[in-house]
Amino acid sequence: MAFPRARFAWIVEDLSAPLLQGHPDLDDVVVLSRRELREAGRHPARLLTLAKALRRRLAAERYDVAIDLQASLKSAVVAFLTGAQRRVSFGPTHAREGSFLFAGEWARPSSPYLNRVDRNLEMAALLGAPDGPVTAAFREQEDEAEEAGRILAGLGSTRGAPIVLCPGASRRQDYKRWPAAAWSRLAILLADAGRTPVVVWGPGEEDLAAGIERQSDGRARRAPPTSLPVLAALLRRSALFVGADTGPMHLAWAVGCPVVALFGPTDPRLNAPVGPGHLVLVAPDRELARLAPETVCAAALRVLEASGR
Repeated sequence: MAFPRARFAWIVEDLSAPLLQGHPDLDDVVVLSRRELREAGRHPARLLTLAKALRRRLAAERYDVAIDLQASLKSAVVAFLTGAQRRVSFGPTHAREGSFLFAGEWARPSSPYLNRVDRNLEMAALLGAPDGPVTAAFREQEDEAEEAGRILAGLGSTRGAPIVLCPGASRRQDYKRWPAAAWSRLAILLADAGRTPVVVWGPGEEDLAAGIERQSDGRARRAPPTSLPVLAALLRRSALFVGADTGPMHLAWAVGCPVVALFGPTDPRLNAPVGPGHLVLVAPDRELARLAPETVCAAALRVLEASGR
């Protein structure tokens, strides 16, 4: 660690907070309610009240530095509310929504096409952190491991570690969704190749997952609802993850699960899984609907063979 005497806090929305709470490298996790933020955004008076309350909490910690890695208007305002004298973000060509205006110091990445992980590492270098290997440390709790084991036992897999299929995406990013019929066809192909495809899903996606299970004649097995830490534990025990440019895809590579990443309109140069052992498929004309299940299945089997899983 570059600054062993420093105290580190991470400000995060509630949906992702469980991955960070209790992390050994963090001294505090400040949780923001996405729902409250969204609702307050429709009412200026409520938004001001929320901002004042957040400012009081953050200012009490007397932060020296606020680092805005998201470089969005929302993250820039939160960094400003910390009251830190040193606020660091990305420069105008790498920031969104004018967020750079809230920072007193800018990092200027060496290329506009850096993977986001490498871009963040360049920000860390600006702050004095040395170069080093990239690792993602998510500590697994005993209850999370037990729950993942129960899920796998309940799915009844007898053909090795499962292949996790993640068909969902956020409501604002429907363009990242591969058609449900394609997922069903992929599940059939994988099952016919002797593998066990398991569909994971998030809030509001149960019908999507159930439809894929039904249309694949049960070859795709639908996992029960999970928290993000339990999903991480499940991915650690899986042979492969197949999904689009979403949070679960990044979680998969972070816990060491090989990934086949499906890219449509988004740029894999910025968002591809980091490190060896993964495979990125870019859809023809950047339209995911044009990506054939047979192509994805062949890629999945290549990654499985290479990884020995």
